[in-house]
Amino acid sequence: MFKGILKILLPNQRLNRSLRVLIVSNTMMVFVLGMFAPFYAIFVQRLGGSLAFAGFLWAVFCIVTGVLTLLFCRWGLRVKEQELLVALGYLLRSLVFLSYAFMESIPQLIFTQVLWGIAAAIGTPAFDAIYASHTERDHSIVQWGQWEGVASIATGVAALMAGFLIESLGFQIVFLVMAAITTIIGIYIWVLPREVL
Repeated sequence: MFKGILKILLPNQRLNRSLRVLIVSNTMMVFVLGMFAPFYAIFVQRLGGSLAFAGFLWAVFCIVTGVLTLLFCRWGLRVKEQELLVALGYLLRSLVFLSYAFMESIPQLIFTQVLWGIAAAIGTPAFDAIYASHTERDHSIVQWGQWEGVASIATGVAALMAGFLIESLGFQIVFLVMAAITTIIGIYIWVLPREVL
């Protein structure tokens, strides 16, 4: 199914199996993030926070991600099977979305932002390294461009869908769907034969 979708979106694709797996799995992750990011400030306000506080919380996530990425990248080089770091990043994100689904307090929200930063710092550099290792020198701009294009489309579609879902069903259902998707992706990458990635 996903291969068919990729052929529609990328008719002249030059993607090996590893890149197809990475694009599909991370497009699902980007889709999940696109379901929430545009509505983050509204979510924080419903918990009693201000727009300024929403900005503070997003800064916590970004700064934790940045600092830990710089610290973890040397450690990540020592990990023999870096795809497990990608899977761990996805699984930790599923815990983040479960925490959002059952959010009860501002301290829990701050903790969740820190956990999200840890998950991103573990998974994102590993994903980038694995993806880069499977690109071809003569076609790398096309292969990276295809990933970026598909990710942008997925983000847009997710934001469009999530607006309707949040309005009609509420944030909790959306967070539970996000958690389920990231769990499935994490388990899929974890059990994937090592030679694929």
